[in-house]
Amino acid sequence: MNEKTLAFIWQNRLFDPAGLTTTQGEPVQVVKTGYANTMSGPDITDAQIRIGNLLWTGNVEFHTKSSNWTRHRHHLDRAYDNIILHVVFEDDSPLSDRQGNTVPTLVIKYDPAIDTRCHQLLSQQNPHLCPAGILDLSTFSSLTFTSRLTIERLQQKSDLILAALHSTQGDWMQTFWQYLARSFGFGKNSTPFELMAKSLPYNLIIKNSESFITILALLYGQAGFLLSGKYKGSDSDLLTQEYKYQQAKYGLTPIDHSIWKYSGTRPQNSPFVRTRQLASLVAANTPLFDRMLSYSDIDQMESLFNIKPNNEIPPLGTEAKHLLIINLVCPFLTCYAQYTGNNTLAELAVDLLEKLPPEHNSLVSAKKKAGISITSAYDTQAVIQLDTAYCKPRRCIECQIGRYYIAGKK
Repeated sequence: MNEKTLAFIWQNRLFDPAGLTTTQGEPVQVVKTGYANTMSGPDITDAQIRIGNLLWTGNVEFHTKSSNWTRHRHHLDRAYDNIILHVVFEDDSPLSDRQGNTVPTLVIKYDPAIDTRCHQLLSQQNPHLCPAGILDLSTFSSLTFTSRLTIERLQQKSDLILAALHSTQGDWMQTFWQYLARSFGFGKNSTPFELMAKSLPYNLIIKNSESFITILALLYGQAGFLLSGKYKGSDSDLLTQEYKYQQAKYGLTPIDHSIWKYSGTRPQNSPFVRTRQLASLVAANTPLFDRMLSYSDIDQMESLFNIKPNNEIPPLGTEAKHLLIINLVCPFLTCYAQYTGNNTLAELAVDLLEKLPPEHNSLVSAKKKAGISITSAYDTQAVIQLDTAYCKPRRCIECQIGRYYIAGKK
């Protein structure tokens, strides 16, 4: 058992309230459990505890053993001067605060079945699914946890975008260009695409937006396809000649072509095909970022990724467009909304996810098979966040599904 489990037992009142006493023998009544403190300092704030005949309001601290109070040096920390109760699993040492006053300590008593259920969750071999039958997961769709997970995922992506924005000195166009390119890797080649975009300032794309050949030469060249001789298409000589001119003009350095993954990719996912599609998209007078901010529905967002097909450039499929909206458009709308205070954009991001069909991958299929109701991309983003943020790192005690089970609420 750990402090997170102790906090969970405390906040959900899963302890036995009868006959509570401090280690000094004074009766204890928990009037108000208080609020979790996510900052530094005591674990709980604004609790109300009756000890003896006195009602105390203040902070509560949790430890598995009372000796951890001294081990963590709380007895020397001013922030712990107003602790009204120290809650532990085991009392193995008396303790005092900075002034030498005894800190009231409560050894919590609870149903031992909680230990069993915690162990069952944390010891399962498959980290992606709760043990079969422990909970009716069809209730998941009715929990506020679904919304919390989706918003949490959007926020994490937004934070990453803000970090990238900082590295580009606040250049939204360059930041969006890097993320757009990364998205065209569709997982397998995401990193090479991102590195290629970072090596190519977006202002060069804008300067040459009227020439598809120049843009394609810049992208193929910076990807390392041309000078390495990796690309052997019928237009390779033309593109190489154009790239050498642009390279000399702007002092460009291509990335290492060996980092690209070719084997095991479907023809439509070939780096050469995806790069041509990307070149076609950015070879336009109006940058995609500006167009994205001016659109307000799914059809318009899908049109962002329309490509004029020819023998060399196949169009993007509907599923690919939806993935770009989910993983690129919605996070950028969320981030730009926070940056500018335009809540309409944040609402649009959520609305798009709610209206888009669910994503198709093995994780989503597994969660759906387990009983979770999945009807939209909003739901699939929730289950992906559930898996990556809670299931894999075994944060069961912080997961609402796990908490329901641990609390015995089948």
